[in-house]
Amino acid sequence: MTFKPLTLEDQPVFRAAEAATPPVIADTVFTNLFIWRSYYRPFWREAHGCLCLLAAPQGEEPFGLPPVGGGDQLAALDFTAETLKALTSRPVIKRAPEGLVQKIKEAGRPYSCLSDRDNDDYVYSAEQLRTLGGRRLHQKKNHYNFFVSHNQFDCLPVTRELAPELLAVQESWLATKEERETVPDHHLLYEVEAVHELINHFESLNQLGLAIRIDGRIAGFTMGEIMSPDTALVHIEKADYEIRGLFVALSSHFCRQLPPDIVYVNREQDLGLPGLRQSKESLKPDHMRRKYRLTLENG
Repeated sequence: MTFKPLTLEDQPVFRAAEAATPPVIADTVFTNLFIWRSYYRPFWREAHGCLCLLAAPQGEEPFGLPPVGGGDQLAALDFTAETLKALTSRPVIKRAPEGLVQKIKEAGRPYSCLSDRDNDDYVYSAEQLRTLGGRRLHQKKNHYNFFVSHNQFDCLPVTRELAPELLAVQESWLATKEERETVPDHHLLYEVEAVHELINHFESLNQLGLAIRIDGRIAGFTMGEIMSPDTALVHIEKADYEIRGLFVALSSHFCRQLPPDIVYVNREQDLGLPGLRQSKESLKPDHMRRKYRLTLENG
């Protein structure tokens, strides 16, 4: 078996691997690999009881991602690195979780491990996001209270029928981002495509979604999934920036619809973007999921 491009038909294989060994980082969850495939151009194959992943973004050096599944992860990692040797002069594995790095160090594997702060996942207490309780989120609670007292709104689950309205929210969000120039143009284009993919494949990707309607129109929506037995994952959150408290309300009400055994909510990384980092830090994460760049020494 050779490495092959990722497609929607590969989802059962990945979901089985995720069920056997629940993911701890967002990057290798099938949904992310699928909706961002135009940018990352992921390839995969099975080896050593794991799913090995390569990414080949246009105009960039190819790199590996950490193995998915419960097989021999170190052997799968070595296999990925050896494959990269034929593709690049310096094999690199990106977004490696802390647990894998610990295994590497304990086994004395020949990798240098460099912290990758821009891609660390922010993980929050689901209860804290639901209630916005405590002094740490006092300002967010004030925004939420303002929203509730100044708007007549309805919360409704995302369904296929809402797709046109959700895409309209996305277009409005995009126009605001372009006006503010807060995100690089090339990233915006791929993000727009990722959002479209997520909306268009909402049901087949087993997503959870919440939309908020104000005065007859959808003003914001969020979408995510159950990532592991105790953690939900938020993929996107789009809303009208002009409505105070709307983003906080989306986050709070999304968490209220989660199963009771969900303790944490992973809201992914900030990519090193100052505005996004400030926004994610303002929600006061419970902890971070650290990630690393692995370079094969003497590779």
